[in-house]
Amino acid sequence: MQIKALIAKYQEIADFLNKHWPLKDKSQRVFARTMKVVEELGELSDEILTSMNLQRNSKIAKFSRENLEDEFADVMGSLILLSVELGIDVEKVMQKKIKFTRERFEMDKKKN
Repeated sequence: MQIKALIAKYQEIADFLNKHWPLKDKSQRVFARTMKVVEELGELSDEILTSMNLQRNSKIAKFSRENLEDEFADVMGSLILLSVELGIDVEKVMQKKIKFTRERFEMDKKKN
């Protein structure tokens, strides 16, 4: 799925969430979306620690790659929902950041 299509799907999700669980104003929605990013990042961190055998044995025994991937997707989805609330063009800012990073590390210079 292309990034634009992915964002369009998450715009639908944002519209649904805002309709069914309305908050007082935009700043409350931004705060809620930010807290959701933090929550999901914590769950991803937990899965990563489990994958490295750095959790208690009962968690390690239940680890699955699918759970790790699901938590990763939750983080990405929560970030996209936050971008919707903030009016951030994800594709544009990511292209800008890639360009900056490539220049910073001189990745486009020819190797001798």
